[in-house]
Amino acid sequence: MDRLTDVFEATLKAIENGKEEIFNIYETTRSEVQRLKNELGFIGLDLSETFKKVNEQQKKEKKYRKRLMEVNKNFKIYNEKQMLEIYTETKDAQIELKLLQAKELQLRTRRDEIERSLKNLNSTVQRAENLMNQVNLAISLLKDGITEISQLYSNDQKKEIALRIMKVQEDERRRVAREVHDGPAQSLANIVLRLEIAEKLMMIDHEKVKKELRELNILVRENLKDIRRIIFDLRPINLDNLSIVENIKNYIENYEKTYGIICKLIVEGTEKTLSHSIEVALFRLVQEGMTNVAKHAATAKCTVILQFLEEWVTGKIIDYGRGFNTENALENPGEHFGLIGIKERIEMFSGRFSIESFQGEGTVFEFGLPYSKEEDRLND
Repeated sequence: MDRLTDVFEATLKAIENGKEEIFNIYETTRSEVQRLKNELGFIGLDLSETFKKVNEQQKKEKKYRKRLMEVNKNFKIYNEKQMLEIYTETKDAQIELKLLQAKELQLRTRRDEIERSLKNLNSTVQRAENLMNQVNLAISLLKDGITEISQLYSNDQKKEIALRIMKVQEDERRRVAREVHDGPAQSLANIVLRLEIAEKLMMIDHEKVKKELRELNILVRENLKDIRRIIFDLRPINLDNLSIVENIKNYIENYEKTYGIICKLIVEGTEKTLSHSIEVALFRLVQEGMTNVAKHAATAKCTVILQFLEEWVTGKIIDYGRGFNTENALENPGEHFGLIGIKERIEMFSGRFSIESFQGEGTVFEFGLPYSKEEDRLND
C-alpha cells in the first residue's frame, strides 16, 4: 500500500508540474495571439493606405505613359530636353508603381500568414484551456483521496468519483462566473485595438472611422449579451429546495428571457427522487444541450422532453434550426467543445446519448442516465 501511495504522490507531483508547463504554454500562446492581432490591425491599415496609393499611382503612370506616346508620335515639335524629362517622369512613375505593387503583395502575403497562424494558435489556446480543466480535475481527485483512488475497482466507487467530479465542476463554474463577470479580456483587447485603428484613421478617412465605430458599437453590444449569457449558464445551481423538474422549469423560464427562444417542456412518467449527483448531472445536461441550441441552432423555438422510466431517466432536446454535421463535430470539436463535455459527463454515469441532425431541419439530442442503487433505496 505504501508503494502504491508513493506512486500516486509521484503522479500528483508530475501532474502539477505539467499543469505549470501547460499554463506557461497557454499564456505564451495568448500573448502571441494578441501580438499577431495587433500586427494584423496595423497591416490592415497599411494595406488600405497602400491600395489607395497604388490606385493613384496607376492613374499617374497611365497619364505619363499616354503623354510619352504623344511625344513619340510628335517628336518633331519637342526638343531633346523635353523628351528626356517626359521619359524620366514616365520611368519614375512606373518604378514607383512597381514598388507600391510589390509592397501591397508583401502586405497581403503577411496578412494571410498571420490569419493562418492565428487560426492555429487559437486552436492551441482552446486545447490548452481544455487540458488545464482536465488536469485540475485530476489534481483535485488525487488530493481528495489517494488511498480511495487506489481501491476504485467497483462501479459504486466509480459513482463516488463521479460525484466528486461534479463537485469540482460546480466549484469551477463559480470561479469562472466571477472572472467572466469582470469582463472577458480577449474581447476587450480586441475592442481597444480597433479603437486605436479608428483613432489613426481619423486623419485619413472619416467615413471609414464612422463605419468602424458602428461595427464596434455592434461588437460591444454582442459581447455584453454574450457575457450575460455566459454568466447565466455558469451560475451555481441550488437543487436542494425544489424537485429536479421544478428546477428545470425555472431554468427554462430564465432561458426564454435570456435567449429569446420559446421552449416547451414535456414530462412523461412519474418523477422519482434522485441522488444529488444524478440531479446535478441531469440539470447540467439539459442546460448544456439548450445552451448549444442558443449558440448554434439559429432557431426561435425548441422542445425539452423528460421521461422517468423504471430504471432510467431520459431526456430529449429538439430544435428546429439549421442543423450541423454531427460526425465532424464529434471528431473535430472546433466550436462544439460542449458536445465533448456532454459525452464525458454521460459516460461518467454509464449513460447513453445520441445526436441526429440534418442541415436546415434541426437537431435532436437524446440522453439517458440509469438510476443507481441509491435511487432504488430512496424510492423504496
